[in-house]
Amino acid sequence: MGRLLRYLASMLPFPLGWRAALYRASGMRVGSLTTIDRNLQVTRADLITIGSRVTIANAVSILADVTAVNSRLEEAYGIRKSSAVVIEDDAYIGAKATILPGVRVGRMATVAANTLVAADVPPYGVVIGVPGRVMMVRRPPSVEDGAGRGSRQAAGSREADAPT
Repeated sequence: MGRLLRYLASMLPFPLGWRAALYRASGMRVGSLTTIDRNLQVTRADLITIGSRVTIANAVSILADVTAVNSRLEEAYGIRKSSAVVIEDDAYIGAKATILPGVRVGRMATVAANTLVAADVPPYGVVIGVPGRVMMVRRPPSVEDGAGRGSRQAAGSREADAPT
């Protein structure tokens, strides 16, 4: 039943909020207010945890289990990795990104489109490329510098430069 629910959530044109509920009903741990676009591919949904307010774009793959299914590679070399994947609160996962087993994507981190994430992403980090590299780590917003919740003011804007 879980596989069927995940398929329906992935492929049918449901409103974005319904997809997270369907993934939750299928057994995946998905936090509140999480947005999941179409074509999310997962392996071992029971090993995947997605936090609250996470945005997952179209055609993302979250792989908690990888193997060479019917290949002799599996027998000869044990080509199999199965490990939990955790995406913490407020993270953004770009279109066609792939997250491999054992990865933790930190709070408010950004994974760029088409990125292959093979290692942990620190909180507030921005990871880009194949393989993914941390390009920067943003400074956490604080109330003192005016970048509190809801602030979208860009540095260098007229409002920021205006005398007080």
